[in-house]
Amino acid sequence: MPFEIQAHRGARAFYPENTIQAFCKAADLGCRVIELDLVASKDLRLVVSHDPWIPAESGVADARRYLYAMPYDQISLVDCGAPSPDFPGQQRIAAVRPLLSDVFGEVEAHLCRTGRAGEMVYNLEVKSWRGLEGIAFPSPADYAAMVIREILDSGPVSRVRLQSFDDRVVAEAHRLFPGLSCGLLIDELTVLDAFMERPGFVPEYVNPHYALVDRQLVEKLHAFGVKVVVWTVNQPDDMVRMKQLGVDGLITDHPEVALEMPELD
Repeated sequence: MPFEIQAHRGARAFYPENTIQAFCKAADLGCRVIELDLVASKDLRLVVSHDPWIPAESGVADARRYLYAMPYDQISLVDCGAPSPDFPGQQRIAAVRPLLSDVFGEVEAHLCRTGRAGEMVYNLEVKSWRGLEGIAFPSPADYAAMVIREILDSGPVSRVRLQSFDDRVVAEAHRLFPGLSCGLLIDELTVLDAFMERPGFVPEYVNPHYALVDRQLVEKLHAFGVKVVVWTVNQPDDMVRMKQLGVDGLITDHPEVALEMPELD
């Protein structure tokens, strides 16, 4: 498998994250994998959003509003096209948080128009936290069923992956659709102490934060037959170091940089 460069929430150097424009720009740059985040709405639609809430308005005392407490027609009224100060080159656009089905449809149509149909892989991060069931998302079983149903109904099934920090969601998705490519996100190494007990099977991917990675970890995971894609790697020196350690790919906010580096070919 060629070394993989995933566009983290799309091409964030150009457009606000998790928007149709950011995903299409990533495709235009030459990315063949986009990473995006999923949250459930009150009416059980899958919304592409990193945060499970909409921030409280400036000067307003009420707490931020969870998307899971809002139907999608209400969510879709909230603009999310303002540039982020973390990415000075971002353009101001008219955009709302899209549905997953809209991302599939729009990106696939864009690739068809540019003569590259069937090239994009979609790495879906299901946002889920223990203790927030019923507040920020449905039960893990219902949540996983929602995602699998959407993949089967509107996704290019053979080019979709699912990943999460929540091993319960990963395990349930695998149970419902054993053929789906699944990944376990890692932000601390202790998660691997019970590897295979949680999530209960060997996932195709284990994706740790790059600061946790050394050659021993990569070799250990490869010995299980697991691929390793690290997040979120933005500095060229770190990108090169990760490849030298033997990882299979990286998730980055700057695919426009990574794709131009001959050291990553």
